[in-house]
Amino acid sequence: MKILVINPNSSEAVTAQIMESARRAASAGTELVGITTKGGTRNIDSAFGDYLSGAFMIRTALEAVAVHTPDAVVLAGFGRVGIDAMKEALTIPVVSIAEASMALACVLGHRFTTLTMLQQFIPYQQDLVRYYGFEAKCASVRAININVEECAINREKTLRELEEQIGKVVAEDRAEVVILACAGLCGYDIELSRLAGVPVLDPVTVGVKVAESIVGLGVSHSKVRKFAHPPQPLDHYL
Repeated sequence: MKILVINPNSSEAVTAQIMESARRAASAGTELVGITTKGGTRNIDSAFGDYLSGAFMIRTALEAVAVHTPDAVVLAGFGRVGIDAMKEALTIPVVSIAEASMALACVLGHRFTTLTMLQQFIPYQQDLVRYYGFEAKCASVRAININVEECAINREKTLRELEEQIGKVVAEDRAEVVILACAGLCGYDIELSRLAGVPVLDPVTVGVKVAESIVGLGVSHSKVRKFAHPPQPLDHYL
């Protein structure tokens, strides 16, 4: 099995952190191909960054799929960043780490909290929870105040801020599961699970495991209605 893992921002440092988590999750025999988006921003920290980076990501991903012919794609950005467009364009499974993590969190506890980066990004994340239909299962959306790339690079500072928030998530919000809602937050899950006493999900490890499961089941997303192939040839759009 071959899984293409794409970072929708243009930071190689973030891609390196993503791939550490992806390798930790992958089963023996699963080949991972890590891809960094060509162009776009190094930090997807707003709707502006999402929409503009999504276009670059789609081009990069389609090129990579043509070259590597994977069995599935994991979109390693905790946002929309072109996920619907990718599902329209491809017939192989395309897994959003955001959607997959929220779905798994519902299995593991009554309500979850998403813990993201940057306070001003909270409304975006609240809208994302609503878009995927998990609002009733979401206890809260919280954030530290460090951008995506710094979360991946400045590990000690990021861990301190995450530790401060995680206590509030459990005590004040009464969440039973915590999702690290940013690919830059990969790799903090084990320490935070120990500290908080509740499951803390690394969204990339969840995304890879879900992609493996879907491929193993021999299914993919429906191509009827919402994810039907675009009516024009793809090169007419590109």
